[in-house]
Amino acid sequence: MVYNIVKPCAKIALSLYFRKMNISHQERIPKGKPVVLAANHPTAFIEPCILGCWSEEPMHYLARGDLYVNNSFVRRLYDWFHIVPVFRLDDLGYGGLKSNYESFGKCFETLKANKQVTILAEGRTKHEKRLRPLMKGTARIVFGTLEKYPDLDIHIVPVGVNYTNPDQFRSDVRIDYGEPIRVQEYFPIYLENPAKGVSALTQAIKNQLSERVIHLDNPADDEWTEPLLAMHRNGPSTRLFPALSADPNPLFEEKKLADRLNALSEPNRQELRLKVLEYLTLLRKSGTTDRGLMDHTSYSLGSALLLGLGWIPYMIGFVLNCAPIYLGNYFAKKKAKMVEFRASVAIFVSMVLYLFYWFGCLLTAILVGKWWLIGIVLAMPLLGYFAIAYHDLDIRWKDCQRAAVLDDVTEDKLLKMREELMTV
Repeated sequence: MVYNIVKPCAKIALSLYFRKMNISHQERIPKGKPVVLAANHPTAFIEPCILGCWSEEPMHYLARGDLYVNNSFVRRLYDWFHIVPVFRLDDLGYGGLKSNYESFGKCFETLKANKQVTILAEGRTKHEKRLRPLMKGTARIVFGTLEKYPDLDIHIVPVGVNYTNPDQFRSDVRIDYGEPIRVQEYFPIYLENPAKGVSALTQAIKNQLSERVIHLDNPADDEWTEPLLAMHRNGPSTRLFPALSADPNPLFEEKKLADRLNALSEPNRQELRLKVLEYLTLLRKSGTTDRGLMDHTSYSLGSALLLGLGWIPYMIGFVLNCAPIYLGNYFAKKKAKMVEFRASVAIFVSMVLYLFYWFGCLLTAILVGKWWLIGIVLAMPLLGYFAIAYHDLDIRWKDCQRAAVLDDVTEDKLLKMREELMTV
């Protein structure tokens, strides 16, 4: 029951946190069959939340089990949200590994019931644009299920999850579901040689994830390759809406660009790096941004008037809704030591605080007995959404404004530098 209550709230919270969400090829998930979604793991628990919120079926998850031990509240949360604890050697030693037999048994029964299970196949979370080595646990769980129930037709659907910047509010997320892998095709290999079967299935998962995860080979290049990917996203066709799309093209276009960067020779890579840094330096000195430079025609008197008309409802929406959001972010910065956990904690805490805050305001308004006050409270979420959309448009307009007032010489130089970078 708690899962069904929280799911729509989490869906709204995630839709507000991310500016654009591209979720493509969900139709590839087999219907009426046991399915394992094998996803990469760049954040603490945002990707399993997204997969669960946009899934038609209730989702079951595997998650780290060290938090589950000796904490009755966490155990209750795990039960509420269909989370199965998995215990790692590094966390609890060999004694903890024995508890995995019970956890795997739960997975076997979940799959036998034709339900969906999400497994974060990399095993550990790290905020970076690359696919890390996959753990073999996904293959072992599905093969263990088939050993107990050999007639099950289990499918693994690899899911590539990509963020533009997951710890930044109003960033983008791009998710693509791969072709389902029928586990029965690998089961004979496993029966003949378990190690070979596990390796073959893990490799099949990796091959599909590699096709839909943006991967930059060298972490040392992140300083300049991420701005280059952002420049690609700032093309003239970029639009704020629709916020939710099933279009896979933005992901695969960026994937192609990352692959081309990886293929550069070392001399060409260093040459491109210097040109990117030179372009970014000139942008900073000019007080403008690449996004503003590419969309400066949006700066007009008409757009300024529209923003002016929306300023009062924006301020009302901001003032009425900001407290729980700021508290959630403050808590995340204080308590989440790892960057991979901050966005997850901020979203979850802000959502919980907002629910208590909004229901508290509604109860107060009802007790006061003023209909106009009840109307304001009921309109608070809509005003909050308007405030977020207005904020996006305002930032974009200011970027365009700074680019529009550039002198012709600087603008021409920036545009030529940018065109050269995009050509390379």
